[in-house]
Amino acid sequence: MDRPIQKHKSIWLEVVAVAATGVLHLVFQSLGGKGLFIALVSVSWIGYIMWRIRQDSSLWVKWGFQRKNLLSAFVWPTVMFVLGLSLMAWYGLAHDRVLWNEHIVVLLLLYPLWGILQQFLVQALGVANLMLLFPNQGWVVAMPVGIGLFSVIHFPEGLLMVATGLMAALFIPCYLRYRNLWPLGLYHGWLGTFFYLWVLGKDPWIDVFGE
Repeated sequence: MDRPIQKHKSIWLEVVAVAATGVLHLVFQSLGGKGLFIALVSVSWIGYIMWRIRQDSSLWVKWGFQRKNLLSAFVWPTVMFVLGLSLMAWYGLAHDRVLWNEHIVVLLLLYPLWGILQQFLVQALGVANLMLLFPNQGWVVAMPVGIGLFSVIHFPEGLLMVATGLMAALFIPCYLRYRNLWPLGLYHGWLGTFFYLWVLGKDPWIDVFGE
């Protein structure tokens, strides 16, 4: 098979696999198996990353696991994080939310790892691949799909869907500009932790692992 055709097919398969992962998330969530879903997806996709890197080591940088432009890549996500955190803190105080509990430190360490994987799936395998598949209409296709993926997988939590959709709308341009996943994954995890606590009034640890 011609190499460009094979590459095109591989890109489509990655996009479809990301969409299928989102559908599985909804299924597992409806069955109360969110923790199991995270474990299975993490093992599967980390295995895929390692397999592909062994085939082509340049993908590590291409996907966004790089340090070269780390400081510049952190600037705008940091501004967004500070603004988002401030708004959530204001909301939490206004609604008498619990602002801290015994799970916070562990969540602030672990949640970013899950955030990095989510950003990798949507940004590197979703948005970036769509930009390649539709070079003339890339933004028109990739932005709505990326925003939609982040939002829909959090159904039926309305506030969370709006928040993750907004986060995607802000983070996608950052990724396409700097191609760096580290700040996006880090702030994804931290924003998610405090959004659950301060806005939804839920403990994300209990939401995933139970009491």
